[in-house]
Amino acid sequence: MTCEIVSVICGGPGPKFPEPEPLGYRVVDNRSNMLTPCQAYQIAFEQYGQTKILIYCHDDIEIFDPDWLPKVLAVFSSHPDCVAVGLGGATSLGRESLYKHPYRISDMSRGDYASAQRDWSVHGTYFDGVRRVAVLDAFFLAVRTDFLREVGGWPVDHLSHHGIDLWLACEAARHRKETWAVGIDCMHYGGGTSTKPVYRDAKWLQGGGLVSDHEAPHRWLWQEYRDVLPIRINTKCRGEPR
Repeated sequence: MTCEIVSVICGGPGPKFPEPEPLGYRVVDNRSNMLTPCQAYQIAFEQYGQTKILIYCHDDIEIFDPDWLPKVLAVFSSHPDCVAVGLGGATSLGRESLYKHPYRISDMSRGDYASAQRDWSVHGTYFDGVRRVAVLDAFFLAVRTDFLREVGGWPVDHLSHHGIDLWLACEAARHRKETWAVGIDCMHYGGGTSTKPVYRDAKWLQGGGLVSDHEAPHRWLWQEYRDVLPIRINTKCRGEPR
């Protein structure tokens, strides 16, 4: 199964992969922050989407498991309806009361998040297996390029930074497809970019702000995906902390 690994470089050092055979990867240079991250994802898709799988890695992650790539690709081979694989995921997106009262961003929360991130306890539960999930975490998204074409590519007119992973979950649910998480030894040094001045002062953010960049996408997702939200996947988390 062919794949391409892409990282949008904004303010982080770039993804780190395990030795002894470091993997090369494609770069979308967005250090000037002229593009929204979502626009950068779309450019990566247009430039490198000739392979079966496109793997998006944040510029501040490190993967330690030397077998991570075969493990990720094996999920696609084993599950034909799987359109995206991540290294962390939750089995629910949106609370049951989501549409029973006026919009509240807190009702768009995810539940039962699990991963093998080295700081897993900060985020949720430890997990070193493979399971179907409702939503993945955006720090690592491996996506079938055929599916991206089917849905018209990334939603650059509606999302800038936050909500890319939620959108992918909603589109998968709408098309009756699956998303899966693999518990792989890794570390996401989260906040390494999005809390720095380089993000706050991004050209694409001017006229808005960090609050609006977070609030507006969630409201749009809430309005647009009433047909599938909330999303629930009934899978149990297996794996014990090291």
